[in-house]
Amino acid sequence: MTTDLDDLLGPEHARIARARKLLESAGEEVVHTAQAITDFRPLGTEELPAAVAALRASEHVDEVESAARWIDRTFTARSTDLGEAPAETLEFVAAALRLRLTLHTLDQALAAVPPEPGGASSA
Repeated sequence: MTTDLDDLLGPEHARIARARKLLESAGEEVVHTAQAITDFRPLGTEELPAAVAALRASEHVDEVESAARWIDRTFTARSTDLGEAPAETLEFVAAALRLRLTLHTLDQALAAVPPEPGGASSA
């Protein structure tokens, strides 16, 4: 089944566009849930608040992706770190994990694009 996006961009690039749209949505969820977090220390490195701020300030798809990758690197919480965390913290954790999964989806879409002749990628 093809969509208008598939017809316009081709299936590989349409898959990338859809993954980037999902990433934007996941990023919005991270930014929204982060507003309730007062202490990021149990959730990641000291750079996590700056990474969230960068995502909040992102205006273009490449900025969203860059900030999302920064969050992915700085979000280090494990289930054992959460103890009796409040619901707001768990909502942020769920959003950060969704962001991480969406990045994986984007990476898979980017990897599925066949290389152009001469070795350059068109993604």
